[in-house]
Amino acid sequence: MQRPARRPPMHSIRFRLNFLLIVTVTLALAISGAYNYYTGERRLTDEMQERESTLRARLETVLPGQIWNFDEGQLINTLQAEMGWPDLVYLGVFDPPQLAIARARDGNRIVVGTTSPPPGSSSLEIEYEGRHIGTVYYKTSKERVEQRLQGVIHRKIVEIIVVDAIIITVLALGLSLVALRPLSRLRAVLDRMAQQQHEDFSLLELQDLGKRRDELADVGNSVVRIAMRLMDELEDRKLAEATIRDAKREVEDAYRQLKATQASLVQSEKMASLGGLVAGVAHEVNTPVGVILTSASVLAEETGAFRERVEAGQVKKSDLLAYCGTASDSATLILNNAERAASLIQSFKRVAVDQASEARRTFELRQYLGEIVTSLTPALHRRPIEIKLDCPKPIEMDGFPGALSQIVTNLLTNTLAHAFDDDEAGTVTLTASSEGDVVTLVFADDGRGIPLQHLPKVFDPFFTTRRGLGGSGLGLHVVYNLVTQTLGGEIVVQSEVGQGTTFFILLPRVAPLRGGKDEQGA
Repeated sequence: MQRPARRPPMHSIRFRLNFLLIVTVTLALAISGAYNYYTGERRLTDEMQERESTLRARLETVLPGQIWNFDEGQLINTLQAEMGWPDLVYLGVFDPPQLAIARARDGNRIVVGTTSPPPGSSSLEIEYEGRHIGTVYYKTSKERVEQRLQGVIHRKIVEIIVVDAIIITVLALGLSLVALRPLSRLRAVLDRMAQQQHEDFSLLELQDLGKRRDELADVGNSVVRIAMRLMDELEDRKLAEATIRDAKREVEDAYRQLKATQASLVQSEKMASLGGLVAGVAHEVNTPVGVILTSASVLAEETGAFRERVEAGQVKKSDLLAYCGTASDSATLILNNAERAASLIQSFKRVAVDQASEARRTFELRQYLGEIVTSLTPALHRRPIEIKLDCPKPIEMDGFPGALSQIVTNLLTNTLAHAFDDDEAGTVTLTASSEGDVVTLVFADDGRGIPLQHLPKVFDPFFTTRRGLGGSGLGLHVVYNLVTQTLGGEIVVQSEVGQGTTFFILLPRVAPLRGGKDEQGA
């Protein structure tokens, strides 16, 4: 048995479990990191907004008096102190044209800022006792917030890599010790059992698995039970296959014997028909031959008496005339009966030769059916059965007349055996007609008919209702084979109990070739 190809490693249990857990943990940590990033960003943004609100509040409180008093030193100190907030990158006080003080962040140093606020700066209007005395511009940066958020992302990435590495290591070792090695050993044992390459193979190789206290022990025990059952079934199947092979040989031998017996019986049927034909020849020719012998005997006696009178010189005119009349009558009888005997013998000869040789030739159907009916007349001797032939016009056919003779003979024999009692009168009608290239033969009788349950089986071999009474069950089977195979036609039967039986035979005017060659007879 061909060993199935191993699956690629990427489809192994270890790979799939590692992949599943890694994906699960990675997704969980990624979701956690995204949540931490979101909450951290919100927290830092809120802190910046709170610091900015506090800055604005302090500036609104401190700066009005300093600006009103033109206390430049205090303003510088205030700006310098506020720049201590790391996220503040620019802060300036403007009251053009008298006042313009600004501070900016350059890395970690506080420097004098430009007199024009940078793009994106926020403004704060300073009022003193309801009067506008200046404007404060400031700008904050989220760079430190972004750095802190990037740190959170980096930590999460490192955490995911470390956790995934730990999971892969733990699973690789744990699965290998707990499951994969026992499964590999189980697979190796099953492979050897499947290949049947080791004569020393034993189910005891799975004994170690049965000593475990986990699911693999149950699997090993189940495999042992399944293997034992399969081995028993395999032995049973081998015995059954051997029995089937022996039975097949016996059936084939019986079938060959049956075919040989069937062929022998079919040949017996044909020879029986020829035997009946010979008996008919003897019966039909006996009458004209008897008349010929009687006439010849009378003529010989009269000739002898006339010779004696001639030699005695006692011949009279009346004796001469009487002898001439007797000779003429005897010659006429001998000639007519000799012609009748010759005609009968020629007709019987053609039918017999056709049945025996199965040669192909061209023949006229109406004339040939007449010869067949003539040859069958002796079979009706002492039985009140009348055969009627109805063929209105000549029909030229090219085929196997012997097969046609055998068909009509078997149908008549079947009718005499089944349709009528020995002393029962009846009529058998044989009708022939043609339309185009199709010839229709209708063989009908007015006998007792065929029961409905027997109609589907009348053409089956060895089916007969006269088992033990001389019926072989092959007559109509031979008819069916001759019609369908030899002549290339079709045959159907219709019958009702008490209403007679009719066989409808459709034949091509030109029979099909047999064996791929034209078998035209000489």
